[in-house]
Amino acid sequence: MLDPFGHEARELVKELGDITDLLTKIPSYVGIEQALERVVWVKSGEIPGDILCLSELQDLMTFYALLGALAFSPYGIEMELVKEANLKIYSERIKQARDIKGIAVPLENAGEGEIPNKDRVILERTHHTELSQGDRERLRLKYKIELKKFLDLWDGNLKEVYIRGGYAFLTQKQILRLWRNAFEKNLERVANLLYEIRDELPSYYLQLYERLRELAREYFKERLERMGSAEAQPLRFDLFPPCVRIALGGVPSGLRNYAITVLLTSFLSYARICPNPPRRDVRVRDCIQELGIIEKEILPIIIEAGNRCSPPLFEDQPHEIKNIWYHLGFGLTDRPTLEDSGNSTWYFPPNCAKIRANAPQLCKPDRDCKNIKNPLTYYLRKLYFESRKAERTGEGDENG
Repeated sequence: MLDPFGHEARELVKELGDITDLLTKIPSYVGIEQALERVVWVKSGEIPGDILCLSELQDLMTFYALLGALAFSPYGIEMELVKEANLKIYSERIKQARDIKGIAVPLENAGEGEIPNKDRVILERTHHTELSQGDRERLRLKYKIELKKFLDLWDGNLKEVYIRGGYAFLTQKQILRLWRNAFEKNLERVANLLYEIRDELPSYYLQLYERLRELAREYFKERLERMGSAEAQPLRFDLFPPCVRIALGGVPSGLRNYAITVLLTSFLSYARICPNPPRRDVRVRDCIQELGIIEKEILPIIIEAGNRCSPPLFEDQPHEIKNIWYHLGFGLTDRPTLEDSGNSTWYFPPNCAKIRANAPQLCKPDRDCKNIKNPLTYYLRKLYFESRKAERTGEGDENG
């Protein structure tokens, strides 16, 4: 299989039902160690031959087994390990393939007469007799893609690409670059989708995630030592999703309880003390050892946002502070102790569909909301990219 998100893969998933059906079937056919074979080789740098030669069904199942594990950490080093290993696996297959139209990039064959001969001579260097057959093949403009679809995936300079008649004509190297971008977007999209149903997944995937996490921590050991923990950390208000920023600014009567008690309380608490919970039934006391973080960092933000509402929420409904603690999992109280954690459910942030349905005034998507299913994953995604940016800046300073 050339691409786990390509046409053949989609048809195979359909034959098995849908992605949820596939994930239900996988534990009966794929062992945890078998799934991990797709990533354990990365440290050596050499892709095992049996991985490159997997049957289509084995390939699909072992790959989606890892995707199921990523439902528990859609943005983190586990995702990076899976991405790095599988980009190399599928890139190698694409390089070896004679026909690559099965990948998740809408390519078409470029006809001989579509490129003027003088342009083709220059671009493909057809008169350069010193070039090997392999080099000639790499320079061939064999495929084309509609310009609009091309621009959605291309991250390079347009001057590098031959564009004519509403199409971009591509070399093998350019196709691989385009495919890599498509692969990364699809991987993120599916991981976000599975994040919303992770509590419904078989326990197999949590076990696989825990093993994957061990491997990722070992593989990225130097980076983790250099960058520190990427888990619980002070809140980054500049990375909050639009719905949370709107709620922080205060909302009118009729929207206050949902915006403050339901959305802000859940989002701020998870984002601050447990941004990547392994399961939905986690308690506050599983994540912190004393209530200071909630009382000094989270609760004041919630109260300030409530006071910005019209009319001010906690002046109008002073009992609502008990509901805040209830949604944090401490039961209906205004004087909780850490031992009270678990007396009620610590509510997880509502997903985007629920926010749109219950409080459409809060849902004003920006460009980063695309493929996001929950405000918390929006925040995790932004944190992830910020940490990568900081890491690259640090490496640049060291090299400089």
